[in-house]
Amino acid sequence: MTRIKSVILTVFLIFAHNSIVSAVDYGNASSCPKAAKYGTGPPESCTQPTDPNNMPASELESWFTREMFEDLFPFANLGWGPSSCWPYSYDAFKIASRYFPEFGTSINVNNTVYTADENKKRDLAAFFAHAVQETGENNIALYDTLSDQDASNCFYRGGFYNWFEGGPTSSFLDPKTPGYTPADGNSCASAGLYCSASDQITYFYPCSNSTISNTAAPYKGCYFGRGAIQISYNYNYGQFQDWLRTVNIKVDLLKEPNLVMTKMDPPLAVLASLWFYMTPQPPKPAMHDIVMGNWNSGAKNAAAGYDGPIFGPTSLIINNECSGEDPTNPGGPGESRRIKAFKWFCGYFDTPTGPEATLSCKNMPVPLDQIFYNLSYQPDWTSTWKDVPCTCAPASYGGLIFYYDPDYYPSSFAAQNDYNRIKCIASIYANPSMYSMDNKTSPCLNY
Repeated sequence: MTRIKSVILTVFLIFAHNSIVSAVDYGNASSCPKAAKYGTGPPESCTQPTDPNNMPASELESWFTREMFEDLFPFANLGWGPSSCWPYSYDAFKIASRYFPEFGTSINVNNTVYTADENKKRDLAAFFAHAVQETGENNIALYDTLSDQDASNCFYRGGFYNWFEGGPTSSFLDPKTPGYTPADGNSCASAGLYCSASDQITYFYPCSNSTISNTAAPYKGCYFGRGAIQISYNYNYGQFQDWLRTVNIKVDLLKEPNLVMTKMDPPLAVLASLWFYMTPQPPKPAMHDIVMGNWNSGAKNAAAGYDGPIFGPTSLIINNECSGEDPTNPGGPGESRRIKAFKWFCGYFDTPTGPEATLSCKNMPVPLDQIFYNLSYQPDWTSTWKDVPCTCAPASYGGLIFYYDPDYYPSSFAAQNDYNRIKCIASIYANPSMYSMDNKTSPCLNY
């Protein structure tokens, strides 16, 4: 009888839709060894996170509490723990989530594979899984001294640890100020510039050329990874800045990208990451929409099981990783860590992970960029040579002014298409050369 009881304590509950949640003890933060701390800790007084828009409370707050956040992320902020004086805290997370009322809730989720309660928990599990890979402490030494389950319980509580790419001591920064306070990211060495340039990128999202008199880190226009899931490159900072303006928050992130880590009204370190998680960039759906099943994967992928509410393709979106899960714990970084973290958070929330086969994008038949539909607004080349005003039309290749095909993206994004078309037309007249147009070859510019 004792042996039977032991087996029951470790049994896996298998759900009808081939999802599993392990009946194990997920422990608590107090049972974990203390994480390494960097710097001198949070200041005694500071600017607390606030919301200038006073957005209404999210449904998320009704079930995901401060106690849960602090139990899950006891080593946030370089080992010092959640702090309202620093980028990662429950207050910052709560304010950020209010800007995305569909996050961690059942709003506009129509799949019938999971219940409303399961859907909202899987959404948080996915976001937190990516945060562990991107900015977790990822202390593999835990597995040398603790049991496998106890080590996992502490390992996956290591999210929101780092602020800057390459942290906690980032080689992108001045060795004298290597990332132990949020302000350390105000300037960087050349390796941290992450400035992508093309005629169109430079027009819409130009990199800052500002410098300071610091030979170790002279550059101000530094677009390396910052925040919970590491927003990076000037075009992502620029697109996030564009979105902030739609909610009446005016900041110049191209001039001062480190505001992602230092601005607290509202706190941008979490908000930037949530924006990236919740926002599609054709041909990539939003990670949130994949986990919730609000996406169209195409006929071949659907036939292979890659459709509906799954996790696997989110790793493809965030960092083009599709190598599968390692057989041992904790395994290596990349997609394997994302999968293992997702499983752990689903277990913590007592919610199903979904089919094992689609936790990875490894066997997805058709990559997202090979599912053919219109992706961006471009000059309407069928009329640029005519004596009529220039206009724009959806095109099957990518660009910076997105076209959200209603067959592939939620209606809330498809509703932006007319605005984006007008934005494209305005850009033609403002800077025709970036489209290789001039008044001789494109008479439409004369109108």
